[in-house]
Order: sequence, then C-alpha cells, then structure tokens
Amino acid sequence: MSIVEEKAEVLKRFEKVYDPSLIQAIKNLLDFGLSKQKTDDEALEASIDQGLKESSRGETTPHEQTMKEIKSRYNP
Repeated sequence: MSIVEEKAEVLKRFEKVYDPSLIQAIKNLLDFGLSKQKTDDEALEASIDQGLKESSRGETTPHEQTMKEIKSRYNP
C-alpha cells in the first residue's frame, strides 16, 4: 500500500473516532512526529549545505578514488 493510500485509510478511520481522549492522543502523536520530521529535514538540509560548501572549496574526493577505496575495503 502506498503512503497516499495509507494516509487515506488513516483519515477514513479517524473520521469514526468520537473519543476526545483518543483524539487528543492522536494529535499529540502527530505533533511529536511532525516536530521530529522537521528536525530531520533541517538536519538533512544542513548536511547538504555543508557538502555543497565543501565541494565549492574543493574539499572532495573524486568518484574513482572513492570507488577504489570502497572496493579495496569490502572486496579484499
């Protein structure tokens, strides 16, 4: 099942909920998940920005060299 289908299923089931404490618990879980997702997204963006800055300063390893190192490490 795709993420879109999963979300549609959750929404369909949520529409049947009338227990205020369950609704609050779900809201709390969503708030937690969304704040974690935001933190993860920010960390990813910062990592990408750092990589781009390092690349612009020439602080990178050529692909060929990296592949040789990986192959020698994992295929001795």
